[in-house]
Amino acid sequence: MRLLDADSRELPWGDRELRRVSRIDARGLDPRLREVELLVSCIPINVLCGVRGVARAYGPQKGATPAQVEELSAGLDNWAQVLTRDLAVTRTDLRYGDGTGASGGLGAGLAALGARFLPRFDALLDYLDLAVTAEGALDHQTPRGKAPAEVARRAKPHGRPVLVLAGTLGEGAHKVPGVDAFSGILPASMALAEALVRAGELLTDATGRALRMIQLGARLPAHAEVSGTQRPSSVR
Repeated sequence: MRLLDADSRELPWGDRELRRVSRIDARGLDPRLREVELLVSCIPINVLCGVRGVARAYGPQKGATPAQVEELSAGLDNWAQVLTRDLAVTRTDLRYGDGTGASGGLGAGLAALGARFLPRFDALLDYLDLAVTAEGALDHQTPRGKAPAEVARRAKPHGRPVLVLAGTLGEGAHKVPGVDAFSGILPASMALAEALVRAGELLTDATGRALRMIQLGARLPAHAEVSGTQRPSSVR
């Protein structure tokens, strides 16, 4: 979608520009979005606007001055109004609806597309067959409160398998409780500076590789007759 000002010029990036949004050109919206259900894992108490809005709740934590907080709040108010009008949103209050302030206001945009918001681990445990999580380094420190360990701890009682993708694999990576499989995202040795710059690309590629392997495994026969005997139904 394109965000346009009062003169129909496309606005540049930046949260300050939200005050200048006059119209949304939604002609480029992928039509496949109408065919899918969007479930958003978030903290539902976060709202977009008002005294509990994300700019006022979190802006000062991020270093925003009081004047900047008010500027951001005004932009989000305008953003909610334009979204509601131009995307014909009727089922959700984009200003004060639960979850609309998730991830600094990303929730409002997703709500405008019909997304439904769920507490983070409800989404994980009730709707997913496989949990894929990531970490900078998977090692002996991971069980000490790192996200992959917490995901695995909550997923295991519900029988959900957990795959971890990591920037580096260190000592103890294979001993993290509840983690069924893990993989490093680097395809070859490279300098840290390059890995950081290419992190998004590397993680995307590693996720694709991992999921292709899972798809391959799902197509393997559970058992087969070989010379009158059965193969084991699983391979470790």
